Amino acid sequence: MLRIVTHIERLLLVHDCVIVPKFGGFVLQVVPAVQQAEEHMFRPLRKEIGFNRTLQHNDGLLPESYMQMYAVDYRQAQLMLEEDVEDIKSTLQQYGKLSLGVLGSFCVGEEGQMIFHPGETDLFSAVSYGLPVFHFPALAPLQMEREEELLLVSKKEKKDTLYIPVSRRLIRVAMVSAAAVALFLLVSTPVEDVNQEAYTASFVPAGVVAQKLVLSEPFLPDSLVAETEKKQEFSEEMIAREMKEVAPVPVQAKKVVASKPVAVQPKKMYHIVIASFPTESQADEFIAGVDRNACKHVSKVVRDGKYRIYADKFDNREAAESYMATLRANPKYKDAWLFISR
Repeated sequence: MLRIVTHIERLLLVHDCVIVPKFGGFVLQVVPAVQQAEEHMFRPLRKEIGFNRTLQHNDGLLPESYMQMYAVDYRQAQLMLEEDVEDIKSTLQQYGKLSLGVLGSFCVGEEGQMIFHPGETDLFSAVSYGLPVFHFPALAPLQMEREEELLLVSKKEKKDTLYIPVSRRLIRVAMVSAAAVALFLLVSTPVEDVNQEAYTASFVPAGVVAQKLVLSEPFLPDSLVAETEKKQEFSEEMIAREMKEVAPVPVQAKKVVASKPVAVQPKKMYHIVIASFPTESQADEFIAGVDRNACKHVSKVVRDGKYRIYADKFDNREAAESYMATLRANPKYKDAWLFISR
């Protein structure tokens, strides 16, 4: 019984249909690739085995396979095939089921019909290179969440940080100014005597005004007076020095640099080249043989050690290309090309 299964498996690798005479045919059906978005599943192109009981005729594939494997003639191969088919039928009638390996299995239904269950195998899916079914979950939502988190963190950092530009020179000026004000407040200013009579009302008796109190100045030693004067002079020197440091530095006049004259770029010229030579003598010899009716302004131009013969030159690209198209209509100048120079 296993002998015929081996032949059917080998033939299905080459043919899409193998018929077992007086039993039925095994048919390979192509199932296209499928993508199930909900389950994130991908199923590649494959072939599934089916069974058609109406195919009863002999297509000659199995007898030929028997002949090649066992080196027998067609009659002997036919007898061996019929024997294997009878074994399949008798096994089904006796046990009610039959397994054919990777091909699948048969069983007898309640009404006596024969039911085929195909086997799950990728043996016959050579077109898909045996690729199995695989699942690939979507990663887009995870990537989007990470990008949103990074964006929120960057916005928060920018919001919490406040940059205030402060000039060091301005701080220094403010400190010096504060020091100068403090020194002015510490230094006492002498107050002159005030004429009490000028601030006395006319209704005050003259005798009272005459008896004014005379305040005597406190007695200070000479050493203490000299020390006080030195401190006052030192404070004035410090204030003058600080104010000198804070004084603005005169701005030097900027040097006027004369602008250099801009060099004028030479205009582009478009040459319609019809030949090129390494030496000048060859170029002159070619120019002598050029048809002047077709190339009225033929001449040569030297670039990179080569002498290029041009039929005409223009300062406009469109005019040059139009003339080149007309010149190429002549078979002698069909290889004419455009050369741009300055």
